[in-house]
Amino acid sequence: MANKPDLISLQGEMFLAKMVNGQPAALLSIGNTPELQLKITSDSTDHFESKTGMRAKDAVLRKQTGVSVSGTLEEVTKENLAMVLSGKTFEIPAGTIAETALGAVKIGEMIDLGTRNLSDVAFKGPADAAVAADKYILDSVFGTVVFNEPITDVKWSGKSGAITRTTVATNLGEEYRFFFKGVDTYQGDKIAVTLWRLELSPETEFDLIHEDFASYSFEGECLADITKVNDAELSIFGHIDRFSTTS
Repeated sequence: MANKPDLISLQGEMFLAKMVNGQPAALLSIGNTPELQLKITSDSTDHFESKTGMRAKDAVLRKQTGVSVSGTLEEVTKENLAMVLSGKTFEIPAGTIAETALGAVKIGEMIDLGTRNLSDVAFKGPADAAVAADKYILDSVFGTVVFNEPITDVKWSGKSGAITRTTVATNLGEEYRFFFKGVDTYQGDKIAVTLWRLELSPETEFDLIHEDFASYSFEGECLADITKVNDAELSIFGHIDRFSTTS
């Protein structure tokens, strides 16, 4: 029987582990990534001979080498959202909001109370008199209020539900261990990719309105682990393992 041609078709799952004191923590699945690329770049200087009159290129000096990763992310969790946005995620528990001053309010102006997922909200006016519910329109889910008449010396209090908060662009330069579990769907071989140090780029676009399922692009630069410079089987950036299994 003729052998299959040496073609390849890969699918798989990408994992990242935060580097802590030079060591990777637990690997975290990034989710469905319909596109994932590994790119190698090199800066070089060409040399051209001047003996024959043809000015032919006869040597190339490779000076700098880089490795990068790029892809598209379709699943968004609270963990990988922080990676995409170069931020940090916090779990803010439910709590009671002490009486907070708003000052004088005007008709029809929306006020952001600064807290989401509200309940038991109450407003007071001058002399701590309660403001009747027909004097305002409260969006307790998003924590905004519009007053129907001007009132001075307004204060409010209430309760807030638990939320997950992710900051934006506050955690730049975080390093991760990259690991990819892949399968060649044509040949049946398994593919494992390890990159020692990956720094995700903060440059991304996070669409807030979609007409279809959302997807987000990400990029990262691989940094060298020079402790492996003398290990030819590992390399300073990482390696790809290909193997077949009996099961």
